[in-house]
Amino acid sequence: MNEPCFSGDTVVLVHGLWMNGVELSVLGQHLRRDYGFAVRTFSYPTLHGDAAEICGELAKFGASVAGAGRVHFVGHSLGGVLVHRTLSECGRKFNGNAVVLGSPLNGSKAASGAARWPMLRPLLGPHVLNELAVAKPRHWTGANALGSIAGTLRVGTGQFFAHFDEDNDGTVAVSETVIPGLADHLTMPHSHIGMLFAQDVAAQVAHFLRHGRFIPAVSPDAGS
Repeated sequence: MNEPCFSGDTVVLVHGLWMNGVELSVLGQHLRRDYGFAVRTFSYPTLHGDAAEICGELAKFGASVAGAGRVHFVGHSLGGVLVHRTLSECGRKFNGNAVVLGSPLNGSKAASGAARWPMLRPLLGPHVLNELAVAKPRHWTGANALGSIAGTLRVGTGQFFAHFDEDNDGTVAVSETVIPGLADHLTMPHSHIGMLFAQDVAAQVAHFLRHGRFIPAVSPDAGS
């Protein structure tokens, strides 16, 4: 059963590398139709521009779409890294929570591996090279909750550039999605892109935005 509608809350969706936000439409539809959120998508140039300026624009966008309720943020992959930076620098403006999906907050082996090839660097763009290819000491100290979802279905191009010796979503390793200060962290059996179309991911995102925690796993022995 879906949770009751909480009118007035807005979710800002932020896409990842090489995307424009269209791929977030299914997730947005679930959040709007099934969970009662107002949904807006922030689009930005993934292959050029200055990350600090983009984060400033994201903060302005979030403030501009605020209604009577809270403003939450959901970022996929590189978009989640930009959400983290935006809220770390401008978080006082917002009273909602945030979820990042497949976001290598702890640095990306795949990005680092691809960056070693000069011919590929233009295809990665400055945001990946500056924000992901070299691990940064990120942590979360915001007043509101930040949650991270990692995928474990190994389908993605990142495995061509990195040797993963742990669970991963084909592009990002689980350990790369963990930083100190997270309110909660969850692994789900989806690929890096597939998680955007999964109804169970949408349910977890909606629950976290409202409660600051993911839906707890139910033990098979519960109630026995």
